[in-house]
Amino acid sequence: MDMSETTQRRSAVSGLLKRLWEAQRDSGRHYLAREVLREIADDLGLGTGFVRGVASFYSMLSEKPRGQHIIRVCESPPCQLAGAKGLVEELSALLDIPPGGTTADGLFTLELSSCLGACAEAPAIEIDEALYTGVQKEQLPAILAEVKKSAWTGPRPSLVDVFGAPRRLLNGESSSTIQPRDRDYAGLRYALGELSPDDVLDRVTESGLRGRGGAGFPTGRKWGFTRGAAGEPKYIVCNADEGEPGTFKDRVLMEFTPHQIIEGMILAGYAVGAEQGYIYIRGEYAEAIRRVNAAIEAARTAGYLGERILKAPFSFDIKVHQGAGAYVCGEETSLLESMEGKRGIPRLRPPYPATNGLWGRPTVINNVETLANVPFIIREGVKEFRRFGTPSSPGTKLYPLSGAVDRPGIVEAEMGTTLRALIFEHGEGMAEEKEFQAALVGGAAGVFLDEDGLDIPLEYDILAERDAVLGSGAVLVLDKGCEPTPLLEGILHFFAHESCGQCVPCRIGTTRLVELMSRLKNTGTREDFKLMLRIAKNMRQTSLCPLGQSCYPLLKSAVEVFKEDIFAQQGSNLGER
Repeated sequence: MDMSETTQRRSAVSGLLKRLWEAQRDSGRHYLAREVLREIADDLGLGTGFVRGVASFYSMLSEKPRGQHIIRVCESPPCQLAGAKGLVEELSALLDIPPGGTTADGLFTLELSSCLGACAEAPAIEIDEALYTGVQKEQLPAILAEVKKSAWTGPRPSLVDVFGAPRRLLNGESSSTIQPRDRDYAGLRYALGELSPDDVLDRVTESGLRGRGGAGFPTGRKWGFTRGAAGEPKYIVCNADEGEPGTFKDRVLMEFTPHQIIEGMILAGYAVGAEQGYIYIRGEYAEAIRRVNAAIEAARTAGYLGERILKAPFSFDIKVHQGAGAYVCGEETSLLESMEGKRGIPRLRPPYPATNGLWGRPTVINNVETLANVPFIIREGVKEFRRFGTPSSPGTKLYPLSGAVDRPGIVEAEMGTTLRALIFEHGEGMAEEKEFQAALVGGAAGVFLDEDGLDIPLEYDILAERDAVLGSGAVLVLDKGCEPTPLLEGILHFFAHESCGQCVPCRIGTTRLVELMSRLKNTGTREDFKLMLRIAKNMRQTSLCPLGQSCYPLLKSAVEVFKEDIFAQQGSNLGER
C-alpha cells in the first residue's frame, strides 16, 4: 500500500464515528440498521465487520431501534445515593418498560448512564440533549408531558456552584454569545508578540504544572517530549472524556469558560510546533459540545484560530471530536484509538503518545483543567502561579464536591488543601447535621478516607505515599447512614460494565468481583472478601490500563475504613445495573 492509499484509508477510518453518529440521528429511531452499516462500509471502503465492531463498542450507538426520545438516568454513586433507583422504578412504571426497553408507541426508550456529570445536582436524567437535575419522582410525569409536547427549549442551565479562594480559573459567569472577552487570549497575544516557542515551553516547565486529569505528570516534560520528537505533523489533543463518576469539573469549564481551554491548546501548539488540535468530548456532554464548537467558531472569527494567528508566522486550528459512550476512552491511548475511528481499547506502551500518538505522530494529550491553567501561567507569570499550592504540586485545583455535604459544587482551592477544609469550610459541613463517616476521593477509581484522613493534604505525592490517589480530585462525602456494601457493589458493576474486554485480567476479574460482592452482600464470608482482594491485586499488576488497576486500592481502602460494616448483612439502597 503506497502513501496515498494509506492516507486515504486513514481519512476514511477516522471519519467513521462521525458517520455513525450522523446515520443514527437520521434514522428517526436512534439506531443503525444492518443495511445502513453496510452502506457506510462500502462508502468508506471498509469491511462491514469492522464497521459493526466499532458501532457495537460504544453504548450510545445501537443496532436496535429505539424510541424517538432517549431517557438516560444517571446511576453514578452520587446519583444513586440521592435516589436514582427510585427514578428508574418510577419511570419504568410510568412508561411500562424495564431499563433498556422501548414503549409500545415507539416514543421513549429508558436507559442507564454511568455518569452525566451533574453530581452536585443529583439525581440527574438526560432526555435527548436536555439535562434535568435534582429530579424528584413526583416531577417525572410533568417532564414526560413536556417532552411529548416538544415544549423544552434546550438543556437546563447548570446550577452547579463554583466557590473557594483563591478563585483563578472560573468566574461563575456564562455568556450566551460565547464571544471572547477582553481578558481572553491575553496570554496568547503576549506569547506571540514577546515569547519564542522555547520561552513558552520553559515557563510551563518552570511553573511545575502537573496534569489535572489524574496521573499528575509534569506538563512541561510531556510537551518537551513531543517538541523534541521526530515526525510531522504534531498534534495537540484535549482529553474531555470526563466519564469518572463523581467528576464534573471539566464539563463546567467547557460550558462556562471554553476560551481558556482553546487558548491553552493554542499555546501548547505554539510551544511544541503543532498546527492542529482536537478536543475529544464525551457524547453525553451535549451542551459542552455545543458551547465549545460555538467558542471555536468565535475564536476563529476573532483571528485567534486559523492561518497566521494575529499576523504571526504561526497557524493553528481546532476541531471537536464527539465520543459515543465508553468510559475507557478517558485513558489516553484508548482515546487515540477512538479518534482514529476504531474501538476505544488501550494500546500497549511504549511507545508513548508524546512520540507515537495520533496516527503515529507526536501528540500532546492534556486534560481540560490542565490546559485551562496555561493561559494564567503565561499571562501572570511563573512566580504568581507557584504562589499557590505546594512546591511539588503548585497552583490551584478544582475539587468536585458531592454527597452528604451542605454546599456541593466545585471548590477551587490550593493544591494540598485538606479534606477537612473542603468539607467543613468550603462545603459548609455535613448536610442536615449528619455525622461524617468517610469520603471517596478521586472518583470511582479512587480510595476511601475516614476521619484519620481528614487532615492529609490532597496532593499527588503525599497521597501516593499512603497508596491513595488524587485522581480527578472528586470528593464524594458519605455520612454514617450510608451502607458501604451496596456502594461498593454499584462501583464494581460500573467497572465490569465499562471494561473494554481486551485484557483477560480486567475482563474476567471485574466480572468475578461483581459475583463475589453480590454473594458477600447476601451470604458471603470474610474469605470471599479476601479472595476479592487477591483477584484485585492480580488485576492491578497485570491489567493494561487504569480501569483494571483501580479495583485493588478501592477495595483495600474500603476494608480499612469500613471494617466490620462490609460484612454485615445489608440490603441494597443503590440498586443493580
